[in-house]
Amino acid sequence: MSYKIYFSCALGVVLAMLSADMGGAAEKRRHEAHAHGMAEVNIAIDGSNADVEFRAPAESVMGFEHEAKSESDKKKRDAALRTVQTKMNQMVVFDPKLSCKFSEVKTVIVEEKGEPGKTQSDKSAHGHKDQKKSAEHREVRATFSAACDKTLAGSRATFGVHKTFPAIGEIKVQVLGDANQSGATIKKDKGGVGF
Repeated sequence: MSYKIYFSCALGVVLAMLSADMGGAAEKRRHEAHAHGMAEVNIAIDGSNADVEFRAPAESVMGFEHEAKSESDKKKRDAALRTVQTKMNQMVVFDPKLSCKFSEVKTVIVEEKGEPGKTQSDKSAHGHKDQKKSAEHREVRATFSAACDKTLAGSRATFGVHKTFPAIGEIKVQVLGDANQSGATIKKDKGGVGF
């Protein structure tokens, strides 16, 4: 099995463990009305390599959550996604002495539906009730790999998410390192998290 495949599988397991370790809190937070202005960053570290996952409401990244249909919205969407793809190393900043190189694995917009079973009832012109799904939201999700010249253990990451996307004022960070797990809430890019 190649290193990349192994590491991708490991990231999936790590992120699942982080979610399970946090109990129902993460799941509850995701199913509540997702909070505009908040993002999540998950980092899995293996020696001198790391996988980074970024998740944020589309409203906070693109300026809207609806499907981009107009040319104006498509341009805003494309520009925002290009920013995520090209500035991840400025949004999640590893110690420059480590000489880390980021490469994108995947960036997507995911539509999230409201709570299952919850509907809004409206009467149509014919007096029949139409069921409409409530609260649809879109989220930007990006996954990156970082290859560094030195081990990340004992180092620290700082953040430039708010500087890149001013509508994001808070990020929840979870890190699973070679020997430990840590987390932090970063407000307006102030502070950092150690590995």
